[in-house]
Amino acid sequence: MIRLWCLLLILAMSGQAQSPGKGLVLVLIGPPGSGKTTQAEFLTKKFHISVLAAGSWMSDEQFDARLKILNTGKGFIIDGYPATHAQAQHLAAVVKGLNLPAPVIIQLDVPDDVVRQRMTGKEKPEVLEKRLSDYHKEMDLIRAYYPQADIWSVIGTRSPQEVSKTIEMLIQDRRQ
Repeated sequence: MIRLWCLLLILAMSGQAQSPGKGLVLVLIGPPGSGKTTQAEFLTKKFHISVLAAGSWMSDEQFDARLKILNTGKGFIIDGYPATHAQAQHLAAVVKGLNLPAPVIIQLDVPDDVVRQRMTGKEKPEVLEKRLSDYHKEMDLIRAYYPQADIWSVIGTRSPQEVSKTIEMLIQDRRQ
């Protein structure tokens, strides 16, 4: 099971705040079909930073290898990583080693019925239900035990352009 509560706490508390000129590390979280990849595409164009699309299957060595081929000087966007406590610790160390600020964590909030609609035909219903259940358990733990974690929740049911503009505003506010 994904341990979001551990990884988000580690990331949210793992470094200095975002500030202009210091780069941007953005972690997109949300249920399957919430638009993480779409938003990563929009945001990479806006902020001229690379996207590292990964998954829970990715090892720390694979993550490092992918980072080496990206231009990380301005920061990067992560879609699908970290998904374990060890990966979160590794990411925190990488961010610190690159002298980048603590990640901005954006949760794309999409109701389950919308997720089911979006994922129809893309995933077996029983697999999707398990993923949704796991996601909600983890988010409940985050909210209950770590209310201080710096997680920005964005309504993900609006148009992709509206969601992107909201995320951009949050990032700009955070960086000031």
